[in-house]
Amino acid sequence: MKTIMKSEIFENETIIINDPIQFNNEQIVDKKIDVNQKGVVGTINDIMLNGIHLIMRDLTIKNDYYTIEVEHSFSFVKLHFEIEGNNEYCPKNKDEIGIYIPQGHYNLFYLPVINGHLHYNTSKRKTLEITFTESYLQQLFYPNLNKTIPLLAEAISQHKAYKMWQKSKTICPKLHFLIEDILQCTYSGAIKKAFLESKVVEILAYLFTVINEEENSIISEELSQCDYLKILEVEAILKTRFKEKHSLASIASEVGLNDYKVKKNFKIVFNKTVFNYLAAIRMDYAKQLIADEGFSIAQVAEELDYKNPQHFTVAFKKIMGYLPSKLKK
Repeated sequence: MKTIMKSEIFENETIIINDPIQFNNEQIVDKKIDVNQKGVVGTINDIMLNGIHLIMRDLTIKNDYYTIEVEHSFSFVKLHFEIEGNNEYCPKNKDEIGIYIPQGHYNLFYLPVINGHLHYNTSKRKTLEITFTESYLQQLFYPNLNKTIPLLAEAISQHKAYKMWQKSKTICPKLHFLIEDILQCTYSGAIKKAFLESKVVEILAYLFTVINEEENSIISEELSQCDYLKILEVEAILKTRFKEKHSLASIASEVGLNDYKVKKNFKIVFNKTVFNYLAAIRMDYAKQLIADEGFSIAQVAEELDYKNPQHFTVAFKKIMGYLPSKLKK
């Protein structure tokens, strides 16, 4: 099992990584790598579990672009979340499938042959990549992999490239919460291993439920590409300015759509109303303040502009399913 990479950021040297994914590890292998190569600066967290390889990248790109020539001597299934930035894989063989994942999107794919170029056209990259071989999925869903994800199972058995969605899907609030749980994990050793393994299983279980419900469908054809991109602008406003007071009219005016289109199309893309989505983001932020920063419930209520802590508590339980006081324990 070998990965070969070449890029300007490596001074055009050929980088060879042996056994990039290690299976049957009883102990967690946890490495933090500081990156400072030809204008690409940041950190990479590389974690190997029993059959799972997690990579978390937080990178700044000085020139807003870089590319890597990559080749793997093994096949794998990868679940790739591009939280910030974008990622595009272009195979050298034009008959093979390419993968494009823009900001705020994800995809699940199986590649039996990897020989091409990775292109990053962005000034910032924040990602979570979860890689497993087919044997991991076979063991996890034994003996029902064929029923759980039939198209992927068929592709694996035929050694044929496959991506779950032709157009990568947007990261919904539920997945954002699970991703943040992984990115913000502060455990170590055996506890961290068990925690991360459970979160990966939770993500897969959620995704395969969605896949079965959708029957592998893509975003509704009711949306034009232009309207779809404008809805992603709406999402970006909600995610980056969630403390502000918003109205449908103000959001619609900002992205150049009318109120009706914002309301209708946002529900099509995210299966949530604009304000339910915003509430989920705000409560995830509240969860982080309480659990990680030690804020009191009263302080968080004030931070999010609630008139009193009781109103905040009711809103939090409605979204999260439990009282915020539980986080204090």
